[in-house]
Amino acid sequence: HIILGHELAQACLLDDGSLVPGNFDQEQEDEADWLAGALLLPRPALMSIRERHLVDPEACREYEVSQDMLNWRIRMTGIDYQLARSCRTTEPMQL
Repeated sequence: HIILGHELAQACLLDDGSLVPGNFDQEQEDEADWLAGALLLPRPALMSIRERHLVDPEACREYEVSQDMLNWRIRMTGIDYQLARSCRTTEPMQL
């Protein structure tokens, strides 16, 4: 949050030592999630995963991310779609 210039929200410290947010800005939370994903799995890392034909569990272990995070980054970057399009032939079909 500090990197994005987000203000700290009010929080409550419970008796067991856990911190509970008092209020938060959903837009700031979404921006922080986006940044975290980009830092954990930047586009070159996703390209490397696909170029090396890593299966998702291997990629998750290598980059220490959850399957949900990997799926989200692949979907948000559109990398699978872009790679599929780049593999299509641009030559006209012969009849």
